[in-house]
Amino acid sequence: KTGKNLVQWPVEEIKSLRLSSKQFDLEVGPGSVVPVDVGSAAQLDIEAEFEINKESLDKILGNASVVAKAEEFSCEKSGGSTVRGALGPFGFSVLATESLSEQTPVYFYVAKGKDSELKTFFCTDTSRSSVANDVVKPIYGSVVPVLKGEKLTMRILVDHSIVEAFGQGGRTCITSRVYPTTAIYGAAKLFLFNNALDATVTASFTVWQMNSAFIHPYSDEAVRALSRT
Repeated sequence: KTGKNLVQWPVEEIKSLRLSSKQFDLEVGPGSVVPVDVGSAAQLDIEAEFEINKESLDKILGNASVVAKAEEFSCEKSGGSTVRGALGPFGFSVLATESLSEQTPVYFYVAKGKDSELKTFFCTDTSRSSVANDVVKPIYGSVVPVLKGEKLTMRILVDHSIVEAFGQGGRTCITSRVYPTTAIYGAAKLFLFNNALDATVTASFTVWQMNSAFIHPYSDEAVRALSRT
């Protein structure tokens, strides 16, 4: 749709691993963190749409005193999901403990540009993904194009120590390896958060529990047939 993005998306067969699902429609105000009741959150498939409250958008865009920060913002260098701006960050904290001592936030950050146009970033923050001190924990991400009239969409695949995040249908993709020490198996939780200073966000999303993939080795006969070719 953009004419300039290489889109990446999970293969359709991933859906065959989906088990039970829950749907949510939640409005989250500025500075909110909401637990999402899905049971164990160690293996999940999350599809979500976000919409910033129109009044919040109009207030920011029409206020000359709101500093334009889009040109200086960077997922990697702007401090991660705890640094609050007028319109973000907001998204999910996956592989999180109940106390949030470990968590991996996947989020959008929307910033006002000098031309008063909005610029959207899609990021994954692994800086608090593990309490282990011998792990490299960077912050990843980049600008993601959002066309006029589009909602902000993300899909997240969580598989124990792997978090794959797809923004705007795969225009921006981030694969992260994380090493939680306590946010594992049944102790892994899911949270929805909105760290924006001034914006209320509506999140509509579905969360599937995921089965493990089953690897079927070749039979001896198949191996012999392959060796002959």
